Amino acid sequence: MHGHDTTNKAAGVGDQRPPSLGLGRIIIAMFWLLGAWILVMAILDLFQAQGQAWGPRIVALLAGIDYLVAATALTHNGRRMRLVGWVTISLSIAIPIILWVASLGLDELNSARSAWTGFGADFFYLPLVVSIIGLIWMWRSNPRRIVSLAEQVERPSVPWKAG
Repeated sequence: MHGHDTTNKAAGVGDQRPPSLGLGRIIIAMFWLLGAWILVMAILDLFQAQGQAWGPRIVALLAGIDYLVAATALTHNGRRMRLVGWVTISLSIAIPIILWVASLGLDELNSARSAWTGFGADFFYLPLVVSIIGLIWMWRSNPRRIVSLAEQVERPSVPWKAG
């Protein structure tokens, strides 16, 4: 399907972008696998840890959902889905920091296994590392940035001349 043409007949606009290959697919796969792993562990903990508070277990479940939504956004790569990707990946970096600060006074926040507590220590810190990689990839693969770089190459700026 390389170089496929998906034309929107109503608007007359064609998407000439090739499908994501190489590093992009590896990053997308990392998000899907990590999201599935986190969600499955959260669901298992939800039913097995009956003596614990519900709050931390719900947070663990939301972390898994967040990574799967981010994986969906990275896979789709449309304008709106890129916005969803930015939000979900930013949340997956910001929330562990917020929970770490909050857990300094509340030990029960770390009672459940979660990708967001302890900077993802229960998952070998992979949630934070993959999120940072995803954020870098979102910036690097931004179509607007790529187009502006290409335009700079096509039309080099005129060197500055002193009067």
